[in-house]
Amino acid sequence: MARVLPGTSVAACVARRAEERPGAAALVVGGEEVSYGRLWAAATSFSALLASKGVGRGDRVLLHARHSLPYVAAYLGATRLGAVAVPYEEGLPEASVRELAERVGAAAALSPSPVPGVAAWLSEDEAPAEPDAPWEGLPPEASELAELLLTTGTTGRSKVVELSHGAVMSVIENIVEATGIEDDNVSLVPMPLNHVFALRRLQTGLVMGATVVLLNGVASLKRVFGALSGNRVTSLSLVPSALAYIQRATKDYLGTFDGQIRFVESSSAPLPAATRQWLRTVLPSARLYNSYGCTESTACCMLEYSHRADDGACVGAPCATARIEIVDPRSGEPLAEGAGRIVIGGSAVMSGYWGDEEATAATLRDGRVFTNDLGYLRDGELYVRGRIDDVAIIGGHNVSPVEVEEAIGACPLVAECACVKGSDPITGDSLALFVVWGERKDDEALAAFMRERLEPFKVPSVVRTVDAIPRTYNGKVDRKPLVAALAGEGEVGA
Repeated sequence: MARVLPGTSVAACVARRAEERPGAAALVVGGEEVSYGRLWAAATSFSALLASKGVGRGDRVLLHARHSLPYVAAYLGATRLGAVAVPYEEGLPEASVRELAERVGAAAALSPSPVPGVAAWLSEDEAPAEPDAPWEGLPPEASELAELLLTTGTTGRSKVVELSHGAVMSVIENIVEATGIEDDNVSLVPMPLNHVFALRRLQTGLVMGATVVLLNGVASLKRVFGALSGNRVTSLSLVPSALAYIQRATKDYLGTFDGQIRFVESSSAPLPAATRQWLRTVLPSARLYNSYGCTESTACCMLEYSHRADDGACVGAPCATARIEIVDPRSGEPLAEGAGRIVIGGSAVMSGYWGDEEATAATLRDGRVFTNDLGYLRDGELYVRGRIDDVAIIGGHNVSPVEVEEAIGACPLVAECACVKGSDPITGDSLALFVVWGERKDDEALAAFMRERLEPFKVPSVVRTVDAIPRTYNGKVDRKPLVAALAGEGEVGA
């Protein structure tokens, strides 16, 4: 039976939790525990402070997405007011912050320093001050915008995705139904809080009245495992590259927390078979999930692979509010079978791209998001084969770099790898593999492994050694510099 969420927006749900259990822990930030009562008091103060500066419904508010109480309170306070939250990543250059402010017409900003052209500035180093009078107004409707989020694509200029309160709550509903998260859960979210994966897991914990532990990344494993132990963390949300780093750096130490950790969720990129098997081994009691989606429609499919044999690129069945179709990449007509463009429908999809009617018309049709992902449906589950533009045609066969990476990633000699499409004067498309070696380099052994595991046309014709695979800040393989290096237009590092 589906669980009913306690409000029509994240802020409304947190208000209900603060009323019901004001002393319960909502956040752990900087090692400090923040109660629901304190969090909501900060959020309501922020609403009134914005209102006193003339910010109202529909106005855009830039938010520096730090792992801090002021950021979380500012998000809740701005959206409670009916304003639109525009989170941006830590470390974004000032020129880029100015450009973003101009792009969305920001009326206010919570940022390290004033943003030129933005009338209302609030320092992020201080919690919102108590206003002279409380804000009184109507809560936002489900159809009103809650957020503007930047896409995390690896090519071209990021788009600004419009997401309504209804869409945000639909994603949270999907996560709640798929993972079975409870109000006594303690979630560790050590990811960028402007990115949709981390932001939704923060919001899901707060909507459910659970506790969310915020850390800025996993580079400090001492802090990660200190949080697991000291805060009795029961769920982890991590991108695949972070899980792989923990595996390489600590071997099986994560298994110390088997029985405490209820579930682990990954997203944002394919999870290698070797990482999945490692998690099954060290956390045999935990539920293991990999979710699929995009900024335009997050968590539309989720696969629990805890006790399931790997079967390629399966990402699970559509979530509660999602509808998945497969269409011909050229005509857009539905396909009864075979691989094609993945189309996502349902109540969790975006409203459009801010200020870009052309891109909106190309991507959003009849309330459905036409992705650039290639996939197919089988027995009610979705299988993703990579990006349509990345697929190579070799000897008449369509080859996705993702399936090549999946096979080669299982080689014990390979720490990580990435495959990209290249060009060949005879065959047309070709495949190139970039490898980060593990304990030793052995080209002949790798070649033998590839011949054994891959069909001949899928074996990369070029193999290059690199120190690291370039990735976006949220863990996706960044293929653009690899393609440039292959064409002799740049270096990746070797």
